[in-house]
Amino acid sequence: MKNWNIMKNRLLTATAATLLTGLVGPTHAAGFTAQSINSPGPAIRMNGNDAVTGYFVAKCSTINGYERFTYCYNAPWLFDGKGVTKLTSKFGSTANAQAVAINDSLELVGADVNGAWFYSGGTVTRPGGTNTRLFAVNNNHVAVGMSTISGAYQPVTYTNNASLASANLPGKTAVDINDAGMVTGWYTYTNPSNVQVQKSFVADGVDVIDIPNLTDNSGADINCRPVRISQVNAATGQVWVAGNCAGNRTFLYEHTHRSLIELSYPGSSNLSVVSVNSQGVAVGTAVKPGAFAPDGYTAILWPAGSTVNTIPIDLNANQAFAPASANGVAWNVHSTDINDAGTVLTGYNDISGNFYTFLLHPAP
Repeated sequence: MKNWNIMKNRLLTATAATLLTGLVGPTHAAGFTAQSINSPGPAIRMNGNDAVTGYFVAKCSTINGYERFTYCYNAPWLFDGKGVTKLTSKFGSTANAQAVAINDSLELVGADVNGAWFYSGGTVTRPGGTNTRLFAVNNNHVAVGMSTISGAYQPVTYTNNASLASANLPGKTAVDINDAGMVTGWYTYTNPSNVQVQKSFVADGVDVIDIPNLTDNSGADINCRPVRISQVNAATGQVWVAGNCAGNRTFLYEHTHRSLIELSYPGSSNLSVVSVNSQGVAVGTAVKPGAFAPDGYTAILWPAGSTVNTIPIDLNANQAFAPASANGVAWNVHSTDINDAGTVLTGYNDISGNFYTFLLHPAP
């Protein structure tokens, strides 16, 4: 985190436990302690052990030509639970590399100017292929993404130092994978009214199961895409998929019982769900009712058992981790991820472009 001498007077103390409360129907309360991560840029994803990856600006170059402009290049960073490491040396300052996922072995996947990459034990390997991108990696070292195979752009899996393999999901787009090898993603179909609609799915290695779409006032499906699939709940066998639909609407799907739930935050705008854990606890981001972007954003959490009538918990109520003012204002307060321990990855930026990242740990 930059400007610590300024920030330490307005953020949480490192040892204080902060109680975060929100209004839901029925009433819920959640307690968290906030851990600051000295992140050099935005956080993207977290693993089951609270390690985090993201990216930062590694180098900027000013180009003089017909017009003078500055172009900046990104590189990944890794928080391993103890400290932050900038991975510039693994990619080069002009590779423009961004990490998008991390597993419990601290393996990362992402892409740069040379295509997709898989980072493991300090070594970067590349799956090759044409137009290859990797989006997620599970704890069995299997990544999922997209690539062109046999002339078709389709979902693929990749294990480090192995060959790309088709996920046998032609015509679909993969988004995430869990440790059971279940993949979620989306595809486009043409409905009876000859309108193209985006639909989510879960592939469990045997079957491909469609997730029902949310519908509009006429009962017609609206575009929906998933963002995350949970691990399998060891006690119940439940698996959850979280996703977003057109029109400021979000959903939660419980795969075991084929149950679709619409998540809501009445009066809010720019509503999105970003992650869900195996207990069915989901986190997201929204502009608070009556507020405006970018300073009106807040991080939100839907507790397990939420329904369409549940008002999510505002994780930043009373400036629990993001101050009311940071160099003028705290912008884009948001949630990014949640793991099975219930830790929530959150953050914000200020008007000077500094990024601030926090892990919200459930209070004992």
